[in-house]
Amino acid sequence: MKFLKKLFPVILVAGTVVTVSALASGDDPLISLSYLNEIFMPKVETKIAETTVYSVITVEKGKTFVAGAGCEFIVRSGSASVISSASGGICDTTDGVDLSGGTVAPSNHLLIAPRDDGRGFSATTDVILMVKGSYTIR
Repeated sequence: MKFLKKLFPVILVAGTVVTVSALASGDDPLISLSYLNEIFMPKVETKIAETTVYSVITVEKGKTFVAGAGCEFIVRSGSASVISSASGGICDTTDGVDLSGGTVAPSNHLLIAPRDDGRGFSATTDVILMVKGSYTIR
């Protein structure tokens, strides 16, 4: 009985290896290397690049910038009035405060919209900003 207790892990590992080898044979792999290299990895690399790079955009006077959930933006020039929601305002991570509706968005501060619930700003002049994440301009 003690012999079987010592042998059980070896049998379990051997059985797992045989099962995996049968499922992932060279003729019928679960995922092909060419799929990983030619399709999957380029999509992953593109998505990473999209989420780590800021885009510079212009929001014309009178237009509204509506940020998506987790959208980060930095007002570089111009003047903008914050639009908040019932859940709160825009997070100013530079000063560590919540900007409520009607507040002037400070220049050169990292601002984040925590939810996709209509938060953003209304451009009182042409505004140039750096943005990372999803947004719409109306």
